[in-house]
Amino acid sequence: MATSSGSARSRQKSCNACVRSKRRCDKRAPACGRCTKKRYMCVYGGLTDMPHAAFEDATHDPIQLDSPPGPGSDTCGDAPTFDAAGFSTPLDAASLGLANSPTTTLRLDNSLESFLDTLPLVGFEDASWQSSSVLRQQFELPSAPCEQTLTLKDYAGMLDMCDDFQPWQAADPSTGIAYTLGVFKSLHETFAQNNHTPYIHHRLYTSQTPQVILQAFTVCMLYANRTNANRGIILRVLHDHVTRLRASSRVTALTPLEKLARVHALIFYQTIRLFDGDISLGQQAQNDFKLLEAWIGDLLNLRDNLSNCEYLDTPAIRNNPPQSWERWVFAESLRRTVVIGYALESLSEVLRGMNKQKAMGNWALVHRWTLSSHLWNAPDSFEFFQAWGAKPFWVISAFKFEEFVKTGTADDIDDFARWFLTM
Repeated sequence: MATSSGSARSRQKSCNACVRSKRRCDKRAPACGRCTKKRYMCVYGGLTDMPHAAFEDATHDPIQLDSPPGPGSDTCGDAPTFDAAGFSTPLDAASLGLANSPTTTLRLDNSLESFLDTLPLVGFEDASWQSSSVLRQQFELPSAPCEQTLTLKDYAGMLDMCDDFQPWQAADPSTGIAYTLGVFKSLHETFAQNNHTPYIHHRLYTSQTPQVILQAFTVCMLYANRTNANRGIILRVLHDHVTRLRASSRVTALTPLEKLARVHALIFYQTIRLFDGDISLGQQAQNDFKLLEAWIGDLLNLRDNLSNCEYLDTPAIRNNPPQSWERWVFAESLRRTVVIGYALESLSEVLRGMNKQKAMGNWALVHRWTLSSHLWNAPDSFEFFQAWGAKPFWVISAFKFEEFVKTGTADDIDDFARWFLTM
């Protein structure tokens, strides 16, 4: 009997979704025409013995893949929904030893490339993200609830460093402002040496690297190895790439990955020019903060700000993992980039004595991110979802670390969290 069943599965040529719905399948790859049109999960290779809940809804029609994340979603910490024809085969959470309900499935990908082909907007593998035809109509923004407006009391831990700053503190290594300066001054070296930073995930640009990131990496590498003899030509390269980056502000047909990439490039250029010591470079950087603010504003429209996760208990969050590791990588990198971009601008204002002249500004908004070395440093999707089900993590809002301090350990801290805990 088992042999007969296995033989029947081996003869199946149509995709699983069409077989279950008893519809004709055109057998196209990687996804048939019907599944592509209806946004169904298209899987070839015969029906599996997995629970039907992973593939069907109550009407026995294949599940659709276009339900947006956010407050009404069943996922937590995911990126906005991207148009995709299909996903890799779901794995039962129980087989991974994760604390999920019996009907919960995790979409893990043992072959990363096969999954990345389905995410053109994220830009991990499919080069179609570069095309001007991949625009907002394929990108669904998460619906976010109204956020509270923060006040100075919400940032009590940061006020001493900002309000009581004296110029001599920048040269005293025991002060928070000196540590903060060191972090930003070394960003270009961190990126040149590691190809990533504590706010740019190590997988974000591995498979698909926007041109502005390649240019920024070139500048960071050159500047990290500057000498008196080559300083002039390196600053010329910096000037040329900054000019090209500014020109991209006139381009409106950008993918989400390209919008994030240009902010990353500008942050590198800002830190180099601000702390080089050259007056003209410093002034150019000050002039470009308006551009940085505008571009970060674009990212806010794409951000999943974890509004649906902050007030959930840990079991509830664990039972609602992100739809994929790759989407979480993009979403978390974006969240951290917003924080680091605004922090750089605030640092510049503190150093120039302008912080007391401004209202709350960008910090009146709630900015959240995920604290977990286990999630951020996971080398692949398998270990990421294992960590999601078994390792501790915290949603940090307005630099409030009280809950982490109660239960966290040094092993839970990634470099991004270490920056702000030390400040």
